[in-house]
Amino acid sequence: MSQFLKQYVQYQKPQINMLAALSLPLAGAVYNFGWRSAVFVFFSMFCCWLAEYLFTRREGKPASAAALVTGALLGLISPPNVPFWQIAVGGFFCMIFAKMTFGGFGKNIFNPAMVGRCFLYISFPAVMAASWYVPFQGSIAGFAAYTASTRTAAVDTSMFAVDGITSATTLTSVKKLNNHRREALNAQNADEAAKALKSFENISLSRLFFGNINGCLGETSSLLILLSLAYLLYQKVIFIPLLIGPFIGLFLAKLMLHLPGVEIDVLPLLKGTMVNIFAGGTLFAAVFMVTEPITAPMNNKARWIYAILIGFLAAIIRSMSAFNAGFMFAILLGNTFGPLIEIGVTEYEKLHKKEKTA
Repeated sequence: MSQFLKQYVQYQKPQINMLAALSLPLAGAVYNFGWRSAVFVFFSMFCCWLAEYLFTRREGKPASAAALVTGALLGLISPPNVPFWQIAVGGFFCMIFAKMTFGGFGKNIFNPAMVGRCFLYISFPAVMAASWYVPFQGSIAGFAAYTASTRTAAVDTSMFAVDGITSATTLTSVKKLNNHRREALNAQNADEAAKALKSFENISLSRLFFGNINGCLGETSSLLILLSLAYLLYQKVIFIPLLIGPFIGLFLAKLMLHLPGVEIDVLPLLKGTMVNIFAGGTLFAAVFMVTEPITAPMNNKARWIYAILIGFLAAIIRSMSAFNAGFMFAILLGNTFGPLIEIGVTEYEKLHKKEKTA
C-alpha cells in the first residue's frame, strides 16, 4: 500500500507533520458545522493533489505532499457551505497559477492556499464573505449532523448583540461598533457611544478562545490551533520569528490607531487586540500561513521584518478598509516584498561587516 502511494504522493516529513497538526482544526470544524466539513476539506486536498499530479506525471514523478497541505489549508480557511465546485476551481487555480507556473514545489513566490482563497474571495464574495452559518451546540454538536443550515443574522441587526454564534462574525460586528462609537463621540452623543462600548465589553473572549462560533471552518477554535502549534514546535518545523512577528506587528498597528490625533480605533486597546487575535483567523494565519518557509525569507532578521510587516498590514487593512480578510491580503503583500526585504537585510549585513573589518 505504501509503495502504491509513493507513486502518487512524495513523502515529505514536514508536510506530514503539518497535516497531522491540521487534523485538530478539522475536528473543530466537524464539531461546529458537521461532517460536510471533513468531506469538503478532503475534496479540496484531492483537487490540489490532482492539479499538481497532472503536471508531475509527465516527468514520472509523484505530486508533493505539500499539495495535500495546500488543499487542507484552502478548505479550512473557507466558510461553511461553500459549494464543492467553487473549492475545486480555487484549488486548481492556486496550484496552477501560484505554484506550477513558477516551477513546482519550492519555487513558488506566493502562498498557494492564500492565492486560492483570494481568488475565491474576489470571484464569489457573497459566499466567501457574507454567508455565515450558526454552529451546532451541545456535547456532540456537529458530530451527529452532516451540515449546518441556519444562517446568522446580518451585521446591521446583530451589531449590539455580538455573541459569535447567531450574530454576524465578531470582527465585522466590532468594526461596525467601532465606527458607530466614533461617530457618536464626534457628534457628542454619549448614550450611543456608551451603548457601543457596552456591547463591545460583552464580547466573550472565552467563547472566542474555545471557538464554538461562526466563521471559517478551521479558524474558529484558538484552543485547537494552540494545541496544533505545540505539536509543530515539538516537531521543530516552525521558525520563531515568523510565529511571533505577526502579533508584534498587529499590536503596533492597533497602538498607532489609538494614538492621539489618529483615533481611528476608539474601542479599548487591550481587549481590541485580544479580539483581533482570537477572532478572524489571526492565530490560524500566524501558525500555519506566515510560518510557511518557502515563501518567507531565509535570513533571520529578514524573517522578523517580514512577519511584523504582515501583522501590521493585517491590522491596518482590517481597521481602515472595507475588508475583514486582513491577513489574506497582508500575507500576499508580505510574499511580494519578502525577497526585497531579504536582499536589503543581506546587503546591509555585508556592508556592516565590511565597515567592522575595515
